[in-house]
Amino acid sequence: MNSDLTKFFYPRAIAIVGASTKKGTLGYELLGNLIKFGYAGKIFPVNPKADAVHSIKAYKNLLEIKDEIDLAVIMTAKQFVLPVIDECAKKKIKSVIVITAGFKETGDEGVTLEAELLAKIEKYKMRLVGPNCMGIVNTKPEIGMNGTFIQGTPHPGGIGFVSQSGALGAAVLKIIEQNDIGISQFVSIGNKADVSENTLMEYWRDNEDVKVITTYLESFSNPAEFLKIVKSITKHKPVIAIKAAKTSAGMRAASSHTGALASADTVASALFEQSGVIRVNTVEDMFALAKAFDRAKLPAGNRLGILTNAGGPAILTVDEAAAAGLEVPELTEKTVSKLREITVPEASVNNPVDLLPSATAEIYGKATEILLADKNIDAAVLILGPPLMMDTVEIGEYICRAAMKSGKTAIVVLMSQDEIIPKLAKRVAGHPPLFNNPEKAAWVIGQMLKYKEWKNAPDGKVKLFNINEKGVAAILERYKQKGDFYLQFDEVYEILQAYKMPIVETKIATNVQQSIYSANELGYPVVIKVYGRELVHKSDIGGVVLDIKNDDELFIAENKIIKGLTERNIADKCEGFIIQPFVKRGNSVETILGAVRDPKAGHLLMFGLGGVFVEVFKDVKFKIAPLTNVDAKSLIRGIRSYEILKGVRGASGVNIDFIEESILKLSQLVTDFPMFTEIDLNPFVFTPDKKDCRILDARFKVSL
Repeated sequence: MNSDLTKFFYPRAIAIVGASTKKGTLGYELLGNLIKFGYAGKIFPVNPKADAVHSIKAYKNLLEIKDEIDLAVIMTAKQFVLPVIDECAKKKIKSVIVITAGFKETGDEGVTLEAELLAKIEKYKMRLVGPNCMGIVNTKPEIGMNGTFIQGTPHPGGIGFVSQSGALGAAVLKIIEQNDIGISQFVSIGNKADVSENTLMEYWRDNEDVKVITTYLESFSNPAEFLKIVKSITKHKPVIAIKAAKTSAGMRAASSHTGALASADTVASALFEQSGVIRVNTVEDMFALAKAFDRAKLPAGNRLGILTNAGGPAILTVDEAAAAGLEVPELTEKTVSKLREITVPEASVNNPVDLLPSATAEIYGKATEILLADKNIDAAVLILGPPLMMDTVEIGEYICRAAMKSGKTAIVVLMSQDEIIPKLAKRVAGHPPLFNNPEKAAWVIGQMLKYKEWKNAPDGKVKLFNINEKGVAAILERYKQKGDFYLQFDEVYEILQAYKMPIVETKIATNVQQSIYSANELGYPVVIKVYGRELVHKSDIGGVVLDIKNDDELFIAENKIIKGLTERNIADKCEGFIIQPFVKRGNSVETILGAVRDPKAGHLLMFGLGGVFVEVFKDVKFKIAPLTNVDAKSLIRGIRSYEILKGVRGASGVNIDFIEESILKLSQLVTDFPMFTEIDLNPFVFTPDKKDCRILDARFKVSL
């Protein structure tokens, strides 16, 4: 395993700088945890005032230590951290964990101190975890490292967990044994001055000791890098994440619909969805799912078998299975016959199979084997309610051993018996996942099946179209000014034509005579819209009149618009009128296609139900550019109105292939020209025939 993070997780010798003789201090507890967990390497406490810590010889500084040191854990006061880093450099220590707090999380002074710390790390070509973190764990027996200061005993398993929150990490390490959570490696990254979630993800991608990756994040270090790294991981092993700091507020003071609809959580949702991350909302869900991936195979299909000794839990499981996309099929006659041979007459031998509370360990074990052997069953939830007069651990052992023989996906549920879970886990090595809730078990199997579908799905390709890129560049080169501003509509029209996107035929008029001439050239009926760089939402200011049938109506409409602008004291912002053919909607759907640039993630593309009520219905989805054809299909199918696009109540569906093409062209545009900060194509009317699809209004904002 060749990586600059290897010595963090597989160190042969650790120096604890700031080791303490005082019980209850971080320096005392961390060293104690290393000893209690059975760390296999050498430990060197560093404390200038102590001869020994935890009965281990102490050193006044790092340079007194004669042995080579792979990892230094620094727990001194913050003012001593930088001098210790200098000592690490002299000692040729390249891996450093700074537990000490008081850096950028505390304000301006801390920001400066952290910048100085990072500068030294880069100067000395070291790697740093922290500062303001909780430490590292590796449960592999050959290492046995609990390099944290919290109480609790990490339980071995295949889960990697990286947490931006020390408190959350501490809570997890305290509950893992009770809940049968098997941790392989754990990292608290704190302020992530150097080593971030991206660094850890990339390291764990090829680390065979980590079967499933879990993470708690409050922010992304580099969203684009996250997407690239994690997408390369999830095709091989699952990644499960909690992202905190959600909000429904717009991501910027946006004047476009797209910008207004993009919340601060939009980037996280798009990143997770495009990279194949399974997003959950609670720690309970994250580790329920993680331990299932760790201890069970992926289900072969969606057919679920249910075994129980009480009817109520089985009914709840059936309901959750349906919600999770699972079926509860009938069992074969052969299976039913075999179950009837071992059960009491009152038992139900259909799926769900109810053995009744009197079922013994032997009956439970045989029923488990029979159910999982059924050709109609891909996975099973095996529920054990607390029997009155029997040994629950023994019954659980029979269930586990029978499930392990089958090779199919199985989850064992011990209801109202949390204290039994660790006992059963210790008795049966390699046991299936143990839960205390049957609904959660069914939900987990559904999530595992969705992950399998993602894993087997094609990656998709970024399609490039033959467009007039030079034409767009020429338009942007006209501008000498700097800052954020909207392009004129005639420029927007040229850009959309350059990228072969179907903007409705448009004329610009600066007086009534030009308007009448343009309208006659286009042919009545027409639409007029007020024209002006600062007049963005035209409908909101009464700046649009539809279905104008002749010259007189045109004259009246323009005067009406000007009167309305005057009443709003914005008539001076009117630079003319846009004249377009009036497109009769007929068998069509108004959509919106847009883009907004996030400072870190890049461009987010939005598609959804459009028109004047787009911010009311909010039926939109976002993806991060550049989009593949698979991303574009997912974007279209992800909106609630997708069934309308396909056609309802006898109406023909719109041209969905052309929607996909249009999305990919907009993706290419913002990738080619990242200075576009906000784009709205709304309404973008789609019909069954590609030649009738039209963009009826558009606005482009740029930052130069």
